[in-house]
Amino acid sequence: MVGTTNVTRMILFLSLTGLLACARSNDWPSLDESGNETASVVEPTPETLTAQKLLLSQAMTVRYEKSGVLESKVELPEGTQIEVPANYEIKHLDFRNSSGGVERSSTGFLYPVKIISVASQYQSSFPQSKIESLNQTQGGLFIFASIVGNLEGTEGHFAVVSAATPGAGFLKYYNLTGKPKFKYTTSVTKRFGPRLNKSVDANSLSLAEKEKWQSIYSELKKAVNRTVETPKSYLMMDKAKATQASIDFEKKGTISTVGAWTIATQGTAVRHGFANVPCAEFQSELLRQAYQRAGYRVTDDFNSSKGNPLIWTNSAAVVNFSMALYKAGWVAWDSTLYRPLVGAFLMNGSGLTPGHTYTSASDDGMIIVDNGAPQGRDLRKTTEKTISIMYQTGVFFLPPGINPPVW
Repeated sequence: MVGTTNVTRMILFLSLTGLLACARSNDWPSLDESGNETASVVEPTPETLTAQKLLLSQAMTVRYEKSGVLESKVELPEGTQIEVPANYEIKHLDFRNSSGGVERSSTGFLYPVKIISVASQYQSSFPQSKIESLNQTQGGLFIFASIVGNLEGTEGHFAVVSAATPGAGFLKYYNLTGKPKFKYTTSVTKRFGPRLNKSVDANSLSLAEKEKWQSIYSELKKAVNRTVETPKSYLMMDKAKATQASIDFEKKGTISTVGAWTIATQGTAVRHGFANVPCAEFQSELLRQAYQRAGYRVTDDFNSSKGNPLIWTNSAAVVNFSMALYKAGWVAWDSTLYRPLVGAFLMNGSGLTPGHTYTSASDDGMIIVDNGAPQGRDLRKTTEKTISIMYQTGVFFLPPGINPPVW
C-alpha cells in the first residue's frame, strides 16, 4: 500500500500529469462541471412508473445541443425540481465551458430533463411561462450526469439490460456479432508484446492460483453482470459514507466491499479534482473491491515494487490502469480476435491516454458498465459520435486462466 505521506507528496505533480484519463481539455469548468453536484429523490418511485422527480441540492446548468455541442441554456437554482424519465440516456457530447472553450466529460450528460418548479424565492426569475418555454427547447434539455447516483438510489437491483436493435452508429464500428470492424492490433502488439493473446491453461496453475483468479473474476462479474438483476449495493452507496471510505483507503488501506461507483466518482474523484474523468478510478475501485470480497490482498499484485500501485495517484489514468493490469499478470486480448467475457476490463483503443475504460456487462461487450452508466449501457443504441470518441474497444483484460473464445 502506498503510504499516506508519499501519496500527499505526489498529489500536486501527478494530479497534473497523470489524470489525463478520459480526455479533459480545459482547467476552468463552469458551474456544473465539478462532478460534485447532488440531488435528492422527491419521493420513492415504484419501478412501474415512467419518470422520477428530483430536487437539486445546489445550482446546476441545463444545456441544449447546437451543432453537436452542448451549450448553456440556463442556470437552475438550488431547490429546483426536475423530472427524469425511467428510460433516460447518458450522452457524451462536447460541451461549452465557462471560459468559452469546448471539452468533453467522460461522466456525460443526462437526457432528457423536464423542469417542474423552482423554490419560492426564485419564482420571480422563473415564472411558469419561462419554465414552459425552457421545456419546449428543441432537442430537449441536458444536465450533468453526476446526479445519476441519486436517480438510481442505493436500494434494490439494477435491471437486466435487454439487447437493443443495432443502430447506424454501432454498425459503423461493429459487426452484428459485436466484433469490432476497426483494428488496433499494431499498437496493442507494440504495447503488450508477446504476452498479448497468450492463453493460460487453468490446469497449468496451482490449485491456489486457480482458485484465486476464479474467485476474483467471479466477484467482478457479480458487480457488473447485466444479464441478471444485480444488487445496486455493489456500486451505489450513501455519498457521505463513500467519501469516508475513500479517505479510509488512502489513510489506512481499508477497502470497502460495496459502493464502488459512488466511492470512485463521488468520493475519490471529487476530492482530488478529476470528477469529470473518473473512468479509470471507477474501474480501479471495482477491482480493489473484487479482491477484497474474494478474500485476497490487492497489494500482492498491485504495488510500488511492481510499479503498478492501484491507487488514484497512479491508476486514475487510463494508460496507467491498463499497464497496472498487465504488470499484475492479467492477460491482454485483441478484441478483433476474441470475445470480451462479462467482467472483462475493456479499453477504448489500446489502453492509452487520453481514452476511456469500461467493463463488459454482457453480449460480448456490447452492453457495458462505466462511470457514466453504472446501470448499464447498450452500445448498439449509442450514437456514432460517442462510440468514435469512447467505445472503440481495442484491447481487454482478463485474469490468467480465464480465456475468452474466438469470434
